[in-house]
Amino acid sequence: MKRKKINLGLRIAIVCASCAVLFGCGYSFTSRGESIDKHIQKVYVESFSNKTAQSEIENYFRTAFINQFIQNGRFKIVSSADDADAVVRGKILNLNTLPLSYVKSGLAAEERAVITLNLSFEDTANSKIIWSTDNMTQSVDYVLNDDINLLPSARRQALRKLANDMAEKAFNLMMSGF
Repeated sequence: MKRKKINLGLRIAIVCASCAVLFGCGYSFTSRGESIDKHIQKVYVESFSNKTAQSEIENYFRTAFINQFIQNGRFKIVSSADDADAVVRGKILNLNTLPLSYVKSGLAAEERAVITLNLSFEDTANSKIIWSTDNMTQSVDYVLNDDINLLPSARRQALRKLANDMAEKAFNLMMSGF
C-alpha cells in the first residue's frame, strides 16, 4: 500500500514538473507577431471594400480585425493611415448563403454563409507587403427561426460570427508569417 502512495506521489511530481517547464519557458501556442519588424507598432485597419449585396458586412469585418489587433497587445490601433506604421486592407469579394435543411413548409431551417475576401498587411514606410492572401474563404452554419421576419437578425448574428472567425484565422496566419 505504501509503495502505491509513493508511485502516485512520484507521478504527480513528474506531471507538475513537466507543466512548470512547459508553461514557464515562455512557449506560446499562438504567434504574437515576432516575425514582423519591430518598428511596426501602430496599425490602421482601413474600411473594407464590399463587392457583395449584403450591406454593413464591411463594418463587421473591420471591427473584427481591429479587435484582433487589440487583443494581441503588440500593436496599437490608430485612427488614420498617416499615423500608422502598417495598414490592413480588405476586399470582400463574395458572400453566398446556402440552405442546409428545410422545415415541412419548405422554408430553410438552417443556412450556411460562405465568404471570400482578399487581405493585405502593408508596411507604410516602404510600401512593402508584409502579408497578403487572395480568395480566403470561411463559412458559418446557423439556424433560422420559424418566423420569417427574424431572418435578417439570424443572418446578421451569423455574419458577425463569420467576421470574427475569419479575422482570428487571418490574424494568426498574418502573425506567424504564413
